[in-house]
This record gives sequence, C-alpha cells and structure tokens, in this order.
Amino acid sequence: MHLVLSLAVLAASATATASSASSNASLTWGSYRPNVYFGTRSRTPETVLTGLMWHDVHEYIHYQKMRHSCEQGDELDSYAWLQHDGRSFGSQSIKDKDANVHIKTELLKSPGGDHGGDWVVRVSGTPMNESESSAIAVYFYMALAGDGNLEIVNTNGKSRGLDSVQLNGNVNGLGDFSFYMHDDENNEVPYFAEKESRRSLGDVRKTQYTAYNAKPEDTWKVKDMVLEQLLRDAQSCISKHSQNPPNPAHGFLLQSNDVTEGNVFVFQKMLKAPFQFDVAFVSKSAHPESDSLSVEAQPLLGDALTKKLETASQVFHDRFERTFHLKDKGYDERQVEFGEMMLSNMLGGVGYFHGTNIVDRSLEDWEESEPVDFLSQDSGREEGDDYFSGDDDDSDPSAPKKPQPAPKREGPSSLFSAVPSRPFFPRGFLWDEGFHELLIGAWDNDLSLEIISSWSSKIDANGWVAREQILGAESESKVPAEFQIQYAHFANPPTLLMSLLKFMERLNQAQNQVPVAASASQPDYKSSLDNEALSRLHLDDPKLAKEYLMRVYPQFKRQYFWFRRTQWGDVDNYGREGKSSEAYRWRGRSGYHTLTSGLDDYPRAMPPQGSEIHVDLISWVGSMAKALKAVATELGIEKDVKKYDKHISNIQQALDDYHWNEESQAYCDAVEVNGESTHVVHLGYLNLFPFILNIVPEDSPRIESFLDLISDPETLWTDFGLASLSKGDKFFATGENYWRGPIWMNIQYLVLKQLYHYKSLDKPYSKRAGDIYTKLRDNIVQNVFEQYERTGYTWEQYSPIDGKGQRSHPFTGWTALVLLMMAEIY
Repeated sequence: MHLVLSLAVLAASATATASSASSNASLTWGSYRPNVYFGTRSRTPETVLTGLMWHDVHEYIHYQKMRHSCEQGDELDSYAWLQHDGRSFGSQSIKDKDANVHIKTELLKSPGGDHGGDWVVRVSGTPMNESESSAIAVYFYMALAGDGNLEIVNTNGKSRGLDSVQLNGNVNGLGDFSFYMHDDENNEVPYFAEKESRRSLGDVRKTQYTAYNAKPEDTWKVKDMVLEQLLRDAQSCISKHSQNPPNPAHGFLLQSNDVTEGNVFVFQKMLKAPFQFDVAFVSKSAHPESDSLSVEAQPLLGDALTKKLETASQVFHDRFERTFHLKDKGYDERQVEFGEMMLSNMLGGVGYFHGTNIVDRSLEDWEESEPVDFLSQDSGREEGDDYFSGDDDDSDPSAPKKPQPAPKREGPSSLFSAVPSRPFFPRGFLWDEGFHELLIGAWDNDLSLEIISSWSSKIDANGWVAREQILGAESESKVPAEFQIQYAHFANPPTLLMSLLKFMERLNQAQNQVPVAASASQPDYKSSLDNEALSRLHLDDPKLAKEYLMRVYPQFKRQYFWFRRTQWGDVDNYGREGKSSEAYRWRGRSGYHTLTSGLDDYPRAMPPQGSEIHVDLISWVGSMAKALKAVATELGIEKDVKKYDKHISNIQQALDDYHWNEESQAYCDAVEVNGESTHVVHLGYLNLFPFILNIVPEDSPRIESFLDLISDPETLWTDFGLASLSKGDKFFATGENYWRGPIWMNIQYLVLKQLYHYKSLDKPYSKRAGDIYTKLRDNIVQNVFEQYERTGYTWEQYSPIDGKGQRSHPFTGWTALVLLMMAEIY
C-alpha cells in the first residue's frame, strides 16, 4: 500500500502542478510582508521587496517617529485592510493622528506572463484634522533580496530632484522589470517649504532618491539606512546654513550623490495632505513583444487606475455578500464593513517567509519515562520559557546521561502563511494557522489549500513541525533570542487538520451540488483569470481534489504518528486502571507554563511531573484521527480507516477511564498523588476540549454537564463570551492572566460550532444547546464589534469583567473568526 500510495503521490504532484498554474500565478505577488504597514514581495526566495515609510516634518525631531514596521508603540489610531481578496486587490486604511494624516494604500494586480504579471500601488493621504496643517515625508523603496540588479535611468542634470521615476531591474526567477512612479497633478508641498528658494538645496516639489549597496542579508533594514542618512545629511545641511537653518522639509531631503546603481533604492516625496501617487511594476515577461515598458505602464496609472480600483472594490463587495450573506442576516452597513475588515486584514496578513531557523534536536529521541530539558532551577517561577523542568536529579549515578543543548541552524526553507498579529506575531504559528484557514478557506478554498500545503511541507521526516516558524533575519528581529530556538520533541495543537477536514466538507457539498461527469475534460486553467473561479478549482474538479489529498495525506499521517510516539502518557503506573492504553502528555512544561499546549499559563499540576496526562492533548489526538479517517476514506485506504476507527474508540474510552471527574462533572487532567491518579480540577477551557473537538459521542449523558459548565454565570458565562478560567478558581485573573480568565475567540468559535451541531440533532439537550448558542453568539459578536468601534481595533483577547479588548492589536488572526460566527459558517 505504501509503494502504491507513493507512486500515486508522484503522479498526482505532476498533474496538479500543471493544472493549477493559473492559480499559482495569481499568487506570485502580493502584500506578503505583514510585518510592515505596507510592503510587497513575490512568493519566491529571491525577490524585490517594496515598502512604505513616512514621518511628520513640522519639526526636526519628528523624524524619530518614522513609521515602517507595524509597532504597537506607534499608537496609530487604527490600521487595517478594509478590502482584500487575497489575490489581486486590496485597500488599506492607516490613521496616524500624530502626523495628521489618513493614509490609504491600494494594490491592484494585472495577470500575464510567467512571473505573476504587472501590479500597481496607489498611496494617498488626507488630513485627519483639516483645521491643522499636514506635512509629511513619504518614502517608497525597492530592495533586492537575492541576486539581481537595480538601476535608475534619466537622472542626468537632475541634481535637485526627479520629475519622473523609472527604475529598471531583474531578479533570478522573476526576469526583467521596471518600476514607474506617477504623481497626481494636484499634489502640493508643505506650506512652509514653498517659501524656501535657496538653489543649494533640493527642490521639495520633485522626487528625491538615494541608493545603497547593502549586504545582501541586510537589504530589509531600509529604515535603519534611511534614518542614519537623514541624521547625517540634516546635520550637514544645518551646519552649512547655521545662520539661517532650512526648514525640516528641506533639511531632510535625501541626497542621491548621483548614484545610479545599488541593491536598495529609496524615493522620497515631501507632501501636504491631500496627496496621491502611484507606483507601477511592469514585468517584461507579461509584455515580451513590447519595445517600451513605459507605454505598458500607462494603463496602470492615474485616471485609468482610479476606474479599475472602483471596479475592483465593487466586485469585492458583491462577492463578500454572496459568500457570507451578512445583509441577509440583518447586519447593518457598518457591521458589514466590520466583517469585510476582518476577512481583509486576515488576507492582508498572509506572508511569504524564507530563511534559516534554529532547531535543537538533542532530545528528539530521548526515551526516558520523564524526559527533562535543560533548565530546572526555574520550575516554580511565573516567567515562561520553552523548557520542561520535571525531575532533574543528577545524584543518581545510574541514571542515563542527559544530552546537552545543541541548537543548530537549519534550512533555508520557505513558508506561505497567515499571521496572528502584524505588530506582535508577524510569523507563522502552528496553533493559530488551522483557525486562520477556517476563514480563508470559506472565502478562497484554493488559497487555503496552498497555505496548508506549505505548512505540510514543514513536517519533517520524523513527523515534527516547529510550532513557531521564525524564518530569516527579518523574522528573528521580532523575537527575543531566548524564544527563537524550536525543540524537535515539542508539539503544538495540530489545528491544520481541522481546516483540511473543512475542505473535505466543502468538497462533498460541491460534489452534491454540481456533479462532474467522469469524461469531462480539464478546464483551461491558463486562460482562467477570474479570481472567484481560481478560488475553487479543487472544489469544481474532484480529480484535482483527490490529487491534492494524496500529496498532503502522507505528511499529516506522519505528524499524527509522531504525536502518538513522542507525546505519550503513562497509563501503566500511578494507580491508573482502565481498558484503554491511550494517554498523552505535553512535553515542554516549565513552572506554571505549558506553552506547547497553546494555553500557556492555564493552571495545571504543580510542580510539573511525568505522571501527568492531559485532557486537551488526548482530545487533539482524537481530532487528528477523525480528520485523517475522513481523508483515508476519500482516498479509499481501508487499512488506515480501520486503524483510525480503533484509535478513536480507544480515545473515547480513555477519556472516561482516566479523565472524567465525577465530583466536578468534567473531563480533567490527571496526575499521581501519593501513589494514586488524581484529577487536577481547574474548570475552564481545558475541560471543554473533548466536547468542542467532537470526541464525546452524541448520545453521551455528559453533554448536559458541558452545557451546565458553559452556561453557569458563576463559572465561565459572561455577557461578553466564555471566560477561559472559572471565576471561582483561585488562579482566576492571577499572574500573567493570559489564559486565566480572558476571553479568546478561537475557543468561542469551537464552542459555537459544537452548539450549532448539537441544536441540529434530535436529542433531549438540543433545544437547550440552541438557546445557549443564540445568546452566546449574540454576546460575542456584539462585544467584539463594540470594542472595534470604540478603539479602531480587534484584539487578541477580551476582558471577562468589562469586555474591553486586551493585549496585542490589531489581532485579526483567530479573532477574525467572529466573521464566521456572524455568517454562521461552522
């Protein structure tokens, strides 16, 4: 069977690669730099990066507030993609009160050629307060990542600035291209800069530029380069004109020094809002017969672009309503815009990452019953790290010698993924990504499959995948050094299989709606330019779908058996009696933390010890088995189906044997105390997993206990959603208070999903489940929307006390699942 499947995988890979060429081409370029306020790159290791920067120029000191990477410390009023279709169009709003400017960035792509076609960016600004002046320096840059070259043309005699911009270049794998910049004829310079007429200074009415030859690995550090030059040039300018210093708009003008080549080019404009300019990228591959790419750029700029953007915006609105039906459900215009923002900021947060990462594999095959990591002195502290302390007794000379830490760089490799939060978590997280794909897949099935496939490629030969994907120096710059190392014996909730299972559901629904004849010919994917059609190729063609499943199934199956092999828990000792051999324990505990579980500081047994078995983890393993069973069934691999059936049955038995606590009427963790297995009771999210991952059978009387727990106002129920920890628990709202009370949207979604299922059944509890569902959904949607209206952001978590948004923002990772709650897509 393995040989047959392997040969089938190879054949499937070749066919799918050819048939999805158009889909992949539409995803070549994008806003794939979610860590910056605006930036583009291609989905290739070698590329040209673009980005936007700006700062106020009323005072010299304001250059220190240059905006570039998304930072909560910038304290912007708001920033979010308000429209984004994931493939060809996006529109973002950025409100910067300190600079008195509301910036709008719009991206539009035009297909063609072999490298993703052409695209154009429009950057515009309006004053937030029209009674106050607006004066900003705006920078747009292009930087090579990899081999290639950039060269500016037509600069002779332009020492005071450029009237037009053309930058030619090429990059391995992307061919030749040109950038063109187009200014709106109504643009004006800051009022105080108009009066400056000294010929020794640059002309603020023109575009200034500078070029750098940076180390190839440092070309992303554009802000640092520019700030260093601005300070140096401004000091020089002020020194030359010490008797009559120029205003900041002139003092900060970039000096090109007639450099025409480099691997980083920065273009600067001094502007008063309102303003507008366009930057077009034209690929030679899209116009092989053209003698002048500048001619090909004209339909992408100015008034022609305005009309195309208006059309793209309306197409997005119409498709959004067809997909989510929010107007049909009674939501008003502002709530619909809120829904569009959540989807768009999720899609605008999709990134392409490439580089090395740091992995420690020294404990990968460590087989002791209580594996220990490298730090033991901190087992009681509140601060978190990535270690499991366990018992670290070096006094026993017969004990096997523990391996020493051995972090090493691996790769380089690439990942295509959404991110939880652009300012705080701008990288791929395994725990989060499966939730992200529930929303992305509802909008663009094939984009979601592309991301899931990228993640599946990260599963190594053993079945392990790093829970944080910190690829390359730019990603590492956002992560403290002590958290960069990933450990090859640590797991993380395998949420991607939830999204793969959801694809199976969409596929079955599509096949039931639109039967496809067995003799039907393959669609002409190369000629298909419609994004909505591209978004569902694998739904409309069962052959493509099966080929995809055959490619990814072996990786996820390998991950499943890695979980079973490495995260096992002990049921033969500690006084445990039961029929099942299924039990699991998260590796990676340290003190009060179980970071590997995703629930971080949620109360567990203290101190950590090898006798623990974790109820959330066995539920995740059961969830994996159910998803893989569905795939194996679709592929006709009966041997695997029978194996998963057995595992699921044993896991259901184990939940009752080892985890059910009669007194609390909840499934709980268990740990050894005085030779007996004892339950660790801290009521909250932990106890919900057997239900919300649909492991507990539908006829179980314990479903009533689940409904009791979530609806009790003395424990988890609040007017804003379900608290993560019971209000009556001694740890509620203590310590870091991360998963000790605050409301998290990923768990709300899973609870609503299960309630929605329960209410559809003909069971004694169904009506009650429906009543709870309605009230809970209303509370969640109303509060998240109200907090967005109040603050301009969606948040990482919400207070169980007053509903206020907390911690990272904007957080349109799994918080964006609120859109699926509104649409009732589960």
